[in-house]
Amino acid sequence: MNPRARIILGMLAGVYCLIVFRAFHIQVLGIEGIRERGEKQYCVKIPLLPKRGVILDRTGTEFAVSLSTKSIYVQPSKLSSPDIAANLISRRISRPAAQLRKAFASNRNFLWVKRQMPSSTAEEIVREVREALSRGKDNGATAGIGTVEEPKRFYPNRELASSVIGFTDVDSNGIEGIELSLDKYLRGENAFLVCERDAHGRIIVPADAPIKVNSAGHSVSLTIDRNIQHVAQTELMEAVKKHKARGGMALVMQPKTGEILAMASLPTFNPNRLSSGPAEARKNRVITDVIEPGSTFKVFTLASALELGAIDVRDRVFCENGKYRYAGRTIHDTHKYGWLTIPEVIKFSSNIGMIKVSEKMNPGRFYDMIRAFGFGSKMGVELQGELRGLVPSRGKFSRIRRGTVSFGQGIAVTPLQLASAMASVVNGGKMMKPYLVKQVTDPEGRVVYRGEPKELRRTISPRTSKQVREILGKVVQEDGTATQARIKGFLVGGKTGTAQKVEVGTGRYSPDKRIASFIGFLPLQDPEFLILVVVDEPKGEVYGGVVAAPAFNQIAVKTAYYMGLTPTEPVEREVARATRGEIGAAGVRMTRVATGPAESALVMPDLRSLSMGRVVDLMGRHSVRLKLVGTGLARTQSPRPGGILVPGTVCTVTFGAE
Repeated sequence: MNPRARIILGMLAGVYCLIVFRAFHIQVLGIEGIRERGEKQYCVKIPLLPKRGVILDRTGTEFAVSLSTKSIYVQPSKLSSPDIAANLISRRISRPAAQLRKAFASNRNFLWVKRQMPSSTAEEIVREVREALSRGKDNGATAGIGTVEEPKRFYPNRELASSVIGFTDVDSNGIEGIELSLDKYLRGENAFLVCERDAHGRIIVPADAPIKVNSAGHSVSLTIDRNIQHVAQTELMEAVKKHKARGGMALVMQPKTGEILAMASLPTFNPNRLSSGPAEARKNRVITDVIEPGSTFKVFTLASALELGAIDVRDRVFCENGKYRYAGRTIHDTHKYGWLTIPEVIKFSSNIGMIKVSEKMNPGRFYDMIRAFGFGSKMGVELQGELRGLVPSRGKFSRIRRGTVSFGQGIAVTPLQLASAMASVVNGGKMMKPYLVKQVTDPEGRVVYRGEPKELRRTISPRTSKQVREILGKVVQEDGTATQARIKGFLVGGKTGTAQKVEVGTGRYSPDKRIASFIGFLPLQDPEFLILVVVDEPKGEVYGGVVAAPAFNQIAVKTAYYMGLTPTEPVEREVARATRGEIGAAGVRMTRVATGPAESALVMPDLRSLSMGRVVDLMGRHSVRLKLVGTGLARTQSPRPGGILVPGTVCTVTFGAE
């Protein structure tokens, strides 16, 4: 074979090899890419709403779920009579027929008519339209309208904890609350309606169009207890109504761990009907409102002075008989006091006494203590929108500012900051990070995040904490400022607060607008939970001991017996005799029986078929220990209806499904 033939043969062999390699590349290595390009040309994916994960309370009760609904779609180019379809649909979905006719006359291949409707209603509308279009025509006339299954967010507890849970928009995006802050976990991935394209690029929705479902959202379990939330929100509402207040806030937390058991804010809203209330009601005021703490701040001035060694609990302070000229200003007390011990300064809430305590501290170290308690910093709770509060800078912490801050003026805090700081004072001195999320689990049940107690820093020593607890216990004694916070069977500690509000725009203190508050804890020597109640702009009575302390009392006693806390103080027991009847919560008749001159008991009511929240509300105000088992409605109870309840009786109620 001559050289020229060899060259030609080699070139042909090379070309053949290239063709084989290219064919192998296309048919084997590149097949996926070709399929993808083909699908893009032939198929189209219409995004559907993702199925969000559920939000649960600490006991597994649902706060937010996704219900199955139907969405109606239309393919205008396939409608045999757009006008008939528009007229029929408009009557059922309260949308102007002219608007629908205009939409159906467009060149769009696919459009949503109404999303997230009850399945039966959506199917009925589509069936009615198809029947009207098919009269006297072939089956092809019924094409162009159909339904697709989509999830819709639903909140079974309506207003309960709504400012914590938040809500989503129509596209299933978290907008407020936990729905927003944990959206990346809850949202899941979008599903798709898989459709086809014809030769002209128009969308075809087959009758059996498949829905491509991706992973559902994660489930979120909160530290909130639905029943404690119900108690807190109900009692706060009663206080706001009774005193004709503008609003209010309540917070229940475990001071040892930072777990938040209840967080209530009024006014509130129903996340299932957002348009029914003002946007202002959607705020979670526990983290977004900054208020002057008033006399509740005296606790932190006291703790700081004791911790720094500036004072001793046996010291005495002269309170100037109610009027004191200080740094060019005149400071007043509500009542005229002379010499008071340090515990009495707190017990009688003397502004003048607290100024004199603050004067004994080094200004810089007092400022550092204020910041150590968390004031001026975000607490880091799992919600967006938390504010830092307003704390003067170190350079502006002048003598007069130190004096007013010592009794809660000239500083602004969020209710969450106030409760968290108080928790560190009474739990032995540990600043615990407040948290709302107990755990997050994926669709397979695996825990991907777990909320745990986290100590941020130490604020005071255990010795100082014990001293402050004992002093705060005197506030609720017979001649203290919060006698209405006392609870039978438990020693309680706390502090009242009554603060003037600053007028918006003028920056001046209002002559008649007040914020009444009470923050307390129990049991006194080993606090299991802490409660803050704030009532905004009460009318008539404005003092924290009169306005907020009674609400604290009811929340505390119901929560204590719901949690099964053992009373720390003896309660007198005597043989009971029936005296009179009364109507309790849920319309249940309760017979009160006398057990002596100062005590009373009840005849056990019939609790069957009541919800757990109703049982807690009904029985929680009485000195019995509740043991609640299961979920659903009350099925069995011990003692039986008609049994005598003396203080301290253990009442067991078992719940089950209907």
